[in-house]
Amino acid sequence: MVIPMWFYKIARLFARMLIYSVARVHVEGKEYFSQPPPFILATNHLTSWDPPVILAMWPPPAHLTVLAADKWRKVLPILLLFNAMGGIWVKRGEVDRQALRACVDVLKNGGAMGMSPEGTRSRTGALQQGRSGVAYLALKADVPIIPIALWGVEQIAHNRRMLRRTDVTMRIGQPLKMDPALSLDQNTDRLMRAIAAMLPTQYRGVYGQ
Repeated sequence: MVIPMWFYKIARLFARMLIYSVARVHVEGKEYFSQPPPFILATNHLTSWDPPVILAMWPPPAHLTVLAADKWRKVLPILLLFNAMGGIWVKRGEVDRQALRACVDVLKNGGAMGMSPEGTRSRTGALQQGRSGVAYLALKADVPIIPIALWGVEQIAHNRRMLRRTDVTMRIGQPLKMDPALSLDQNTDRLMRAIAAMLPTQYRGVYGQ
């Protein structure tokens, strides 16, 4: 499905207005904005604010395709917006081969994707064990992964109620190529440790050592 660029620009403008109303985002590693697609943005996952923060801050011409849990199909506004932006629905709790094929197609056609190797939000704020899906896609499509460390977003909900903006940090790391000589688990460990190294100590979780 080809999404008109004007629609994506409107969605990104809306995301920027939303994020700027609730947060001050400090971006580190802006030099990696120049990385041309295809690539995968891989970030730790703290809250539902993560995707709009990344969408708002990552500049054109990259058109980010994101994934969403199949359960959100039941929410009509999300269903319509997500479909209009060319998002990919994922069935949780199983290997969704149709979604994997759709992701590979996006990347092999020169697209960019935003994903979380953890697969779900962290309840503690610390990194959980990474899953192998992101490494698999990067190897399958032969694209680099750009690691992103994000923190501060977990304070947005509380600070909104207090009518305060939140300081959020988005730290971007050097693009990382997966090594076909290593296993998926080994490549995933490399990626997760790259993300952990950019996070403050208290967010590193199982990758803290």
